[in-house]
Amino acid sequence: MLNRYLPLLFVVLVVIATVVMFFALRDPDESAIPAAVPAPAGDPAPVSSSAFGQPGADGIREFRVASEEDYQRALELLGTGNDEIEAWARGRGFPPATYAATPGLPLEHNYRRESDRQLRQLVAGGDLWAMQFLARRISPEQPQEAIDLYRQAAMLGSAYAAFSLGTFYNEINRWVVLAGDDREELRAIVEREDPVSHASLGWLMVAEYEAGLPPGAMSATLASFHGPNEDVDLACARAAGFLAELHAEREAAGIQVPTRKPPLSIELPPEEIVGYCAPEVFPRSDFSECETIRLVGDTGSLTGHRCR
Repeated sequence: MLNRYLPLLFVVLVVIATVVMFFALRDPDESAIPAAVPAPAGDPAPVSSSAFGQPGADGIREFRVASEEDYQRALELLGTGNDEIEAWARGRGFPPATYAATPGLPLEHNYRRESDRQLRQLVAGGDLWAMQFLARRISPEQPQEAIDLYRQAAMLGSAYAAFSLGTFYNEINRWVVLAGDDREELRAIVEREDPVSHASLGWLMVAEYEAGLPPGAMSATLASFHGPNEDVDLACARAAGFLAELHAEREAAGIQVPTRKPPLSIELPPEEIVGYCAPEVFPRSDFSECETIRLVGDTGSLTGHRCR
């Protein structure tokens, strides 16, 4: 159970576009290349070693990424380090294993050894990590309480809790539809959130917005959602409602959640994103104060943002 809670998740979420798409883009013969990635007119001009990370004709710094070494070199030139990434992640509720509450012990270890009773005491004291850990632990047997705990942690500012809530709704949908689980508690959740797939996608959209990520950074992980456009539109409206409720609850409770964008965000092309919402329906993260960069591959390029 713990391995589903481990920190590599946040790394996947933050750089999923870079890792998945760029290492596909570097080799046009690989089957993993997304067909919809736009190719520039003509082949990209060769980028010399001395030009790596230098401004292009439009003033945007360009990094030609054709290997793991290129990618790491780009991160170094951008001044992006693990400490900075971890500080952002923890500020948004993600629990990477390298966070040590005591020397040599990851944060998760301290909560894993606590009993349910002890975790509930921490929850009563407003411990966001205890809320998330307890929710994961009890979710199979007490799904409604798990939802309430994730919801409470999301209200306190955890984008990870919102992400967990979205994935949990998707899990509930599988339990009911595929496994035929007919527990009364599950039926009540399904009826209240009908359709559950919209609630799932909606919370993933909330998670990426709350984390300060571009569209698709988290909602694209819901690969099982293949609804028609009108379903996506309804999920966008549901996401807007969830976000408005969170903000209203924070205002009523006097809770202020500071804006903190990830150090590096990579944009997916709109056609690659499940749940791409119109900005007038659901807001998008504002990168106007971040440096825009360009990652160039063999078949196209992607826009990124370096935020400090």
